Amino acid sequence: MSTFSGLNTALSALYAQRRALDLTGQNIANANTEGYSRQRLELSPVEALSTPARWSTARGAGDGVRITDVTRLHNEFMTNRTRAERGLNEYLQAQSAAYANVEQTLGEPSDTGLQSQLSNYWSAWSDVANRPGDTSARTQLLARAGTITDTMHATRQNLDNLFGATREQLAADIAVVNQTSAGIAELNQRIVLARNGNLPTNELSDQRDTLVLRISALTGASGQLNEDGSVNVALGGNLLVQGDIVRDLQAVGSTTVDGIGINPVRVQYADNASPAGITTGKLAAHLQVLTRTIPDAVAGLDSIANTLITTVNAQHQLGYDISVTPPSSTPTPQPGGPFFSGASAKDIAVAITDPAKIAASSTPATPYQGDNANAMAAVAQDPQGADTQYRDFVVGIGIQAQTVNRRATAQQVISDDATAAEQAESGVSLDEEMTNMILYQRAYEAAAKVVSTIDTTLDSLINMKR
Repeated sequence: MSTFSGLNTALSALYAQRRALDLTGQNIANANTEGYSRQRLELSPVEALSTPARWSTARGAGDGVRITDVTRLHNEFMTNRTRAERGLNEYLQAQSAAYANVEQTLGEPSDTGLQSQLSNYWSAWSDVANRPGDTSARTQLLARAGTITDTMHATRQNLDNLFGATREQLAADIAVVNQTSAGIAELNQRIVLARNGNLPTNELSDQRDTLVLRISALTGASGQLNEDGSVNVALGGNLLVQGDIVRDLQAVGSTTVDGIGINPVRVQYADNASPAGITTGKLAAHLQVLTRTIPDAVAGLDSIANTLITTVNAQHQLGYDISVTPPSSTPTPQPGGPFFSGASAKDIAVAITDPAKIAASSTPATPYQGDNANAMAAVAQDPQGADTQYRDFVVGIGIQAQTVNRRATAQQVISDDATAAEQAESGVSLDEEMTNMILYQRAYEAAAKVVSTIDTTLDSLINMKR
């Protein structure tokens, strides 16, 4: 047995504890780095000679310590759960934001919203009924009707703009998905090459998993770890990323809400135009907004406008105006014409510009009576009328928004809990690292003391033989 074997044992301890200190410093340095997974040094003893041989001898003690691996403390199951919960959370949060935008566009309840304007409009008909010959009452009626049409135009335009902005955001997010997928494929390639060369891949794996989480938030995609260290990203039953191979996505379909019925918006693979099958994530929320939320809101608003046009025109055409045919100055009542023109919220307009053309009377014999105006004011109470439709429309959107908001609030808690659980498993705890640092420091000092002690012992032995 070599007298110097104890020095080799102590030296291996110095190397191991110094490497452990370096790794602790790496963990501390990345305590606030997004996506970083805590690393741990794996040590194993160097066994003493245990295989019988002709000239072998046994000392009964090992030959020190060796570093076997640097483990990345990463739980794939918890990571996949975090990805799934993050995708659903992003879907619901985007849905909640979309409904908030629709509600803001409608501006209800409000003293200046469409509901209040409709109420003022019907009140103006009552004023005309009470003062059928008063030009100011008739002018006020036309002004309030114009306010309604302007509000419907503005609301419809805001919904169109919201559709266009969401469509642009969908295209932008798909570009992010394609770029992120390419980044995952590149990191997959680097990780496989590094593993084949016995090089460390922990930091590369952290970067790759951060990108996979980003794609999961956008599309709800899932990741599957392969034996070679690469990750396959699956979306809708198809592989979006397989090793270093990537499939790009693209958005197709109408860019305006008016064309959505003929050419609906969809997301597909660029190589073969097959559906991407996105059911959760931010992209799924965009698709939901573009194919249902906004089109349904537009259809509801157009239906309300059409009902208003139809009912008002039908009643107005039953009455008679107080128009005058020159050169006579005496009223020559004419049957009422269309009060509104158009057929939807986009093109509704007041068809009358002359207050005298308002058909307030129910008979040409007495043009200055307001029976037809009274009948028009009563339309406000029609259970199938525009007022009732509008109230139901606003309440329906409010209920849907409330439902989504509650789900989004609950899912946010679930997503945060899943993230916290993953961080507890793989994140850096400064308290733990400080404890480890002291532990490794003391072990290093002890190993150094062993070297010093053996040196002193050897020095004494050598001096004894002089």
